[in-house]
Amino acid sequence: MPFVDVEYSERLTGTFDRQAFAREVHAAAPAIVDAPAEAFKSRFRRIEESYFGEGEDDIDAVFIQLSILTGRTRQTRERLAEAVRDIARKHATAPEGRRLHVLVEVREMERESYRSHKD
Repeated sequence: MPFVDVEYSERLTGTFDRQAFAREVHAAAPAIVDAPAEAFKSRFRRIEESYFGEGEDDIDAVFIQLSILTGRTRQTRERLAEAVRDIARKHATAPEGRRLHVLVEVREMERESYRSHKD
């Protein structure tokens, strides 16, 4: 915890530097949410197919969901979402003739029910 789940359009495979994105998020986000950098975990999934609405077939997207433990203020969650959105925009570029959408959601996990195991 915190978890950073990223889904991105398959067309962005060559234009989204996922490792640079993760490094920058792992460097910037801990100060925002008061969590140790080593606690951050990021994973990426390619979206093979998506639909964005009628006539919107020129969009590629990066969907980011951050899961953090409860206890942060609304303002902290907003700052985190904005920072991660801006970092994603630095590291993802739409291919020629296409548009890029970056969407970020911050979710809270209940502290009482969160458990982990580390060897």
